[in-house]
Amino acid sequence: MHNLTSKESAGSALSLPGCAGALLEGADADILIARRVQAALIPRRPPTIEGLAAATLFCPSSVAGGDHFEIVPLSENKIVFLIFETCGHGLPTSLITMYAALKFSDHIHAQQSPRTIVECVNSEIAGAIGAGYYLTAFVGVLDLEKSTFTYSGAGHCTQILYRKETGMMEGLSSQGTVIGIFERGIFRETTVPIAPGDWLLLFTDGMPGHFSYGAAPSDHGRLEELLKEELHDAGPEILADRIRARLERLGLAAGLDDDVSLLAIEVLTQSKRNQIKEYLGFPVDAPMCLQVLNYFDEIDRVVGSILKSMDASGFADETIRRMKVALIELLANAILHGNKRDFTKKILVGHVVTTDEAVISIMDEGEGFKPDSVPDPTLPENLEKDSGRGLFLVRHFVDKVDHNPSGNRVTITKFHTGFKSHGA
Repeated sequence: MHNLTSKESAGSALSLPGCAGALLEGADADILIARRVQAALIPRRPPTIEGLAAATLFCPSSVAGGDHFEIVPLSENKIVFLIFETCGHGLPTSLITMYAALKFSDHIHAQQSPRTIVECVNSEIAGAIGAGYYLTAFVGVLDLEKSTFTYSGAGHCTQILYRKETGMMEGLSSQGTVIGIFERGIFRETTVPIAPGDWLLLFTDGMPGHFSYGAAPSDHGRLEELLKEELHDAGPEILADRIRARLERLGLAAGLDDDVSLLAIEVLTQSKRNQIKEYLGFPVDAPMCLQVLNYFDEIDRVVGSILKSMDASGFADETIRRMKVALIELLANAILHGNKRDFTKKILVGHVVTTDEAVISIMDEGEGFKPDSVPDPTLPENLEKDSGRGLFLVRHFVDKVDHNPSGNRVTITKFHTGFKSHGA
């Protein structure tokens, strides 16, 4: 699954209060524009991936830095994780970071191996930026079908694989040269097994740098202690929140001297997957597809995925059009009325579409409501009232509408043509 994660910030992903203001204060206009474009290239949230929970943390420094990260699903079972950092600060660093992000994207989508991706990007960067600048990078491919993680590093700080079953942390070291100095760098590729419950913790050196507490930034002992302390009862989203809170307590929110970036990825156990299905009202053996959203502008993506499944299962065009209206109404209501525009809260959407029926369950993190209390918009005294119209449309466009007792989850069912309605 995906990320039950990050919060929107002025630039992207997850940022600390005050960071954007510190960045804007006294910044040169050219650097400011470059920094905004660079931040916009960082994904606002991880994609929804069945079998994974992920969160991102990104807090820019008070001067233009060079952090960048991405999570790129290549297929249902293969996901690429990229994190890199351009040395230095200022306009040249921002421009090089943007250029490198585009080059990495090109080679990732060519579905090359981690080492090949790093080799190709190094060759292009070295030939383009000249002496004086370089990148450190870490590229990994998680194969959920083979239960392996294959990675290659380029002078990047050691990343962490946390084995939750044993409580041990394994270092994923980068044994390659940095990117951009030598046109033919030396890079290696390593594969390690991955088990349900394992975590991947990927970051730039701003993490160990700010949490070294006087030790050398390369000394990960302090960082590992901190992560172990926070990981024992946390999911990725909670971990990201706790790291952010620690930065605030250290007084660093007003002006970091280096970007802080973190990707926290948990490989879900079957019990956790089943728990999410139960939250959404599906049996544990249901082939449910899970999606997560926080914002209005994500509704089209979620709805499109469901409608695509209905089309592939042979539902009529008119049925699909009506389902689109119903889904948009329910999802907008979940964000607006359920979560009350609190974009830190998430909406879970699970769907199972077969040639017999389409079942969609939507659950927000609000306090819920009583469906019977919604006024009937067809009554004369309610004709000028806004409330009730959306649910009225939904009930007429689908065959079943069910709510959980707390009223924060709605499940709708549409039977294929020829199936009898079971009421609303």
